[in-house]
Amino acid sequence: MTTEARNATDKRTAILEATIRVLRERGLSGLKVEEVARRAEVGKGTVYLYFEHKQDLLKALVEHRTMRFYDDAEAITRLEIPFAERLQKLLERRLAFVDEWRGLWSAVAREADPEGKRAWLTGMHQRYQNILENFVQTGVESGELRRGLNIPLTAATIASLGCSPQLDFPRQDFIANLVEIFMKGVSA
Repeated sequence: MTTEARNATDKRTAILEATIRVLRERGLSGLKVEEVARRAEVGKGTVYLYFEHKQDLLKALVEHRTMRFYDDAEAITRLEIPFAERLQKLLERRLAFVDEWRGLWSAVAREADPEGKRAWLTGMHQRYQNILENFVQTGVESGELRRGLNIPLTAATIASLGCSPQLDFPRQDFIANLVEIFMKGVSA
C-alpha cells in the first residue's frame, strides 16, 4: 500500500472513529459533520471527500464497526481451543459489541438507509452467518457437537445468543450460563 493510500485509509478511519464518539456523546440528532471533522482532526471538506452525504457516513460507520466485529468473530472461531471456550470468547466479544452500540446501531442503520431497502445489511449479516456456520461445522467435525444438527439454524441460534439483556446480570455468569445451556443442547 502506498503512503498516499495509507494516509487516505487512516483519514477515513479517523473520521469513522470520530463519528462514533460524537454519536455516543450527542446521539444521532446531535451528529454534526463539523464536530466529526474537528474530532478527526481534518477539515469539514475532507469529510465530504470521503462521504458525499451524512447517510453515506452513517452507512460506512455501520459497515466499519460491524466488519471489525466480524473479523474478530472469525479469528475467535478459528482458535485451536475447545468449542465451548471459543463460544465463550465469541459471546464475550459479541456482548462488548452490543454494549458499544447500545441504542445506536438500529437508529444509525435506519438513518443510513431511510428507504428501508436493507440489502446492504442483509449482505453483512450473511457474512456473520457464514462465519458461524463454519464454526458449528468445526464443532461437529471435532466431535464436540452432535452430528445431524441443522448447521444454518444452529449458527443463527448462536447469533441470537449475543443479544445483551437490558437487565444488569454479572457478565461472566451470564455468558457461562449461555454457553452451558447451549452446549447441553448440542453436545455430542
